[in-house]
Amino acid sequence: MLAVGNLRSNKARLSAATRTAVFLMIGGLLAVPYAAVALWIVQLWQFAGANPLAVPSGLLIGTGLLAVPSTLGVMRTLERTAANELLGTAMEEPAGTTRLADVARGALWFLVHLLSGALAVAVLGFVLPTLAAIALALFGGGTTGLAPFTGQLLPGVETAAAAWLLTAAGAAALALLFGVASQLRLWAVLLLGPSEQARLAIAEREARELARRNELARELHDSIGHALTVTTLQAAAARRLLAAEPDKAAASMAAVEQAGRAALEELDYVLGILRAPTDGSGSLPERLRELIARHRSPGPPAELRLAGELSAIPDAVAGELYRMVQEGLSNAAKHAPESACTVALEVHGSAAAGSVVLRLANKLPTAVPAAADPRRLPGGRGLAGLAERAMLLGGTFGAGEADGMWQVTAELPWGGRRTRGSREK
Repeated sequence: MLAVGNLRSNKARLSAATRTAVFLMIGGLLAVPYAAVALWIVQLWQFAGANPLAVPSGLLIGTGLLAVPSTLGVMRTLERTAANELLGTAMEEPAGTTRLADVARGALWFLVHLLSGALAVAVLGFVLPTLAAIALALFGGGTTGLAPFTGQLLPGVETAAAAWLLTAAGAAALALLFGVASQLRLWAVLLLGPSEQARLAIAEREARELARRNELARELHDSIGHALTVTTLQAAAARRLLAAEPDKAAASMAAVEQAGRAALEELDYVLGILRAPTDGSGSLPERLRELIARHRSPGPPAELRLAGELSAIPDAVAGELYRMVQEGLSNAAKHAPESACTVALEVHGSAAAGSVVLRLANKLPTAVPAAADPRRLPGGRGLAGLAERAMLLGGTFGAGEADGMWQVTAELPWGGRRTRGSREK
C-alpha cells in the first residue's frame, strides 16, 4: 500500500511539473514577438545617427506594443484560465467593475509569465546545451576543444576558467528557473485572484447568503412548526372527544384539515422567500384574524387588539410581525393549551418613520414541567428566533413571566426610529 501511495504521489508530482513546463513554454512563445520588438529598438539605437528622433520614437512605439496587450481584459481572462488549468489554481472570473489596480496586477502577471517563459526557453535552448558541451569536453579529457566557443562568449578569459564560469552561470540559471516555477502558483493567485476589495465584497456576499439561509431556517421552523403543532393538538383533541362529543371532534378534524392546507401555503411561501421579500396576500389585520381563528378553533379563545394606523407598517416589518405572532401562538399552544391568549398591536408614528409594539400574553398553567419551559423549545429556535427577527429590524424584544402571565413584547421600528439591536429580558 505504501508503494502504491508513493507511486501515485510521484505521478501527481510529474503531472504538475509537466503542466508547469507547458505553462512556461507558452510564456516563451508569447515572449518571441516582444524579443523581436526589443531587437528592432536595438537596431534603431545603432543607427541613431541618421535620425535623432528614431530612438525616442522607437522606444515609444515599442513600449506601447509591449504594454497594450498586458492591460486587456481578455488577456487577463486567458491568463487566469491558463493558470487554473496548468498551475492548479481555482480562480473565478471577477464580477463587477474592473479597477485600475486589477489592470496593473494583471499587467504585472503578464510580465512575470513572459520573463519566466523567456528564462525557460533560454535554459532549454542555450544553458542546457552549453552545460552538456562542457560536460562532454571534460569527460573527453580536457577543455581545449571549447576554446572557440568560450572565446566568443567570454573573450580574453582562459578556456578552463571560462568553462567553470559558464557552468556556474548555467547552474544559477537552472536554480532560478526552478525557484520561479515553484512560486508561479502563488504569484498567479496574488496577481490574478481577487483583490482586497473583491475579497471583502465576497465575504459580505457570503454573509448575506448566510443570513438568508438563517432566515429560511426561521421560516421553516415558524411556519411548518406552527402548522404541525396545531395539527397535533387538534388531532389529540379530536381523539379524546370522538366518542363523547362528536360535534367538537368533527370541528377539531376540520381544524386539522385547515391547518394542513395552511401548511401547504406556508411551505410555498418559505420556498419563495429568496425570490420575494414579503407575503402580500391580504392586509395584516386580516391575516392575523385568520391566523388566530385557525390556531385556536375550537379551543380557548384568542383576542386580537389593534391600535393605531396599521397601514403605516412597511411590508418587511409586517411580514416579520406576522411570523412573530405565529410563533408566539404556537408556543402558547404547546405550553399552555388551555389558556386564552391576547395579541395586541400598537402602532406609533407614520409610514415614513414609526414603530409597532407587539404584546402577546397568556396565563401560565398551574405547573410548568422543565421540558415545557418556554425558554427551552424543541430545536432551540423559539425565543431565539423571535429575538433575531427583532434584532434584524433594529428593534427590541423581551419575554418573561409577570403577574402569573407569560408575556412576549417586541418593538419593531422603521424609518428614522430604527434603533441599534435588540435586547432580551
